[in-house]
Amino acid sequence: MKRLLPLIFATVATFAAQEPPYTIPGKIYESTPQVITPNAGPKVDHGIDVCITADFIYWTARMDGLSYAITGSSDGTLNASKGSVQYPDWRWKPGFKVGLGLNLPHDGWDIYAEYTWLHSRAWDATSINHKGILPTWDISHLDQFSTTTASITSARANWKVHINTFDLSLGRNYFISKFLTLRPFVGFKGSWIKQDYHVRYSVLINPLNSTLRMKNDQSYWGIGLRTGMNTAWHLTQAWSLYGDFALSALWSQFEVDRKDTRLDEANNGGANNPSLNTSITVVNSSNDFHTLKGVLELGLGVRGEWWVFEDRYHFLVQAGWEEQLWINHNNLMKLHFTQSDHGDLTLQGLTIKARFDF
Repeated sequence: MKRLLPLIFATVATFAAQEPPYTIPGKIYESTPQVITPNAGPKVDHGIDVCITADFIYWTARMDGLSYAITGSSDGTLNASKGSVQYPDWRWKPGFKVGLGLNLPHDGWDIYAEYTWLHSRAWDATSINHKGILPTWDISHLDQFSTTTASITSARANWKVHINTFDLSLGRNYFISKFLTLRPFVGFKGSWIKQDYHVRYSVLINPLNSTLRMKNDQSYWGIGLRTGMNTAWHLTQAWSLYGDFALSALWSQFEVDRKDTRLDEANNGGANNPSLNTSITVVNSSNDFHTLKGVLELGLGVRGEWWVFEDRYHFLVQAGWEEQLWINHNNLMKLHFTQSDHGDLTLQGLTIKARFDF
């Protein structure tokens, strides 16, 4: 620490000793001292004031309320072994963003549009393995017999999500101090998200093997207002830390379809009694409704930017961590009111952005 502290103080003193932004070369500081909030651009010489962006994202998508089984139960004649609540095995998946922006000739305003694409999935399975299985979804009633804890031999869950969002914003990027820039913005957010959640329980009750299946699918679209702020904390002319946040309120439509089926097969394959082999749809229902939902977005990372060819072009590269919270997005259909009715959809992960101004 004794060696590290002088280095930290020297670095801070170096940043503090820099001249005001008005006298530092480079378009990031282009302005005049008379402007209260100087335009921070970025702006190029002899260009059309257009920018294009491309992001590589490596995110994990997860949703509350998707547990599919509880292990560690007994039939009451033996002590239960230690178990746990079982969830899908959440995965990390690549995706992308693409954007297009334009600097307006009025007071340094800009408009920016961005599209985000991400497809992800998660799955998991568990077997009895000397630990009793309890279903967390209300489909155990599908068996026409009295289902006991020990009769469920295995459980499996599979979840898929397809996410598409579109953001449009009007903002202004300006200096609030020598090395701090803010870009407040207002605009719109649109989204359409498709989710498929399937759960299967295998049940053994003589003389039948029963398979209980639930298909719980949710289609969503929403559009509404979005506002927030992008911040940049400039360490040098080229390097900065950025921190972004946004809030959205979306008028949303949920279309939820649930179908439960039961397949019964005789333990010996039905050779002695084929009439025991049956397949029946027990639940087939839908829920279509409109509501208002909120979205919170956060981002933090490191940025580098440079001007080339006599300031005619501007390049930006940044890398950071991004998080999104889609509040109460789980509206999958439950059959009993004792179950939780909602859960949040969360997205988070690495985001790498490249930007080109010309």
